[in-house]
Formats: sequence, structure tokens, C-alpha cells
Amino acid sequence: MGVINEQYRYAELYNARKRPKPKKILLECGCKPQDAIFEIDDGRVEENQSFVLDRVIVDTTCLFRPLVKVEFSSLIAFEAEDEEGDEHEVEVDLLFKLLRTCNGVTECVQTWRYLYEIDVENDIDELEVEISEPFTVTFCDRACPGCCEYKMVVEGKDFEGEFEFLRVTKPELSALAQGECDD
Repeated sequence: MGVINEQYRYAELYNARKRPKPKKILLECGCKPQDAIFEIDDGRVEENQSFVLDRVIVDTTCLFRPLVKVEFSSLIAFEAEDEEGDEHEVEVDLLFKLLRTCNGVTECVQTWRYLYEIDVENDIDELEVEISEPFTVTFCDRACPGCCEYKMVVEGKDFEGEFEFLRVTKPELSALAQGECDD
């Protein structure tokens, strides 16, 4: 019985050396999410509006060669119309930016564009559009070990039509970080 136990223990030790170390995984959820409610003056969306939608802090100091996957979701909602002339157009052009700040240095690591555009040329009197749809993106970042903050920002770029409202709501930013444990 002793020889079998000794062989079994040797096999377990041998196999344990061959197995890779388990990877450590971190999950961080955003903090302080804020809706973007665009200012509208007499049906026109005001220019140069920018909003921080959500932010997440990821500390990868305990990870070796960390990878960070950032996920963002929100709802884009607007109502607009065009009653002028023979052609009718409604357009919403938004730019979403993922900003990363590490060691006091901020950089834009990825951008995404949301574009809704409709043009109608016929004998209709007006064009009315009411939209509410999800907007989601993901990004994988090869980060350096340390503490970094990721922020999702939305900027208004171009608008056509007379707007009742324009909002980006229910923003949610989260991050998964994975690497080998640095023991």
C-alpha cells in the first residue's frame, strides 16, 4: 500500500509542475454614471457639448502582462422633425471616446461614431423621427501594470432637424482585467 501511495504522490507533484498557474481575473464596475442630456435651443442642438458618461478604475499592479477588456453600454434617444422645403433630413452624429489615464497621462485609446441619418425627397409635408436604441462597444487594452482610470465621453458632432430632445442614458462602463499573478 505504501508503494502505491508514493507513486500516486509523485505523479501528482509531477502533474502539478506541468499545469500553468491559474490566471488572476479582476472585475471592476463603473462609478458615478451620468446621463448626457443635450441642451436644445429653439429646436437646435447647441454646439460643442461633451459629457463624461461613466468611469472605472482598474488596478492591475498584481497582474503580470495584464489585458483589460472594457465594455460600455447605453441608450441613445431622440425626437426630431423637419418641415422645411421639399427635402427632409434628420441627422444625429455623436462621437464616443474611451480615455485612459495612467500615471497622470491621459490619452484617447479608441473612438466610436454613432450616426443616424435619414433623407426623404418626395411630396410629404414633414418628417418626424423618434428613436430609442442601444449603443454598446468593447475594447481590449494591453495595459501596463498599475492603476488606470478609463472614462467614456460623448461629444455632439453634427445635427440636422428640429429637436425635441437628445439624450444618452443608462451609461454603464465595466472592465475585466486578466494576467498571470506576479508572486
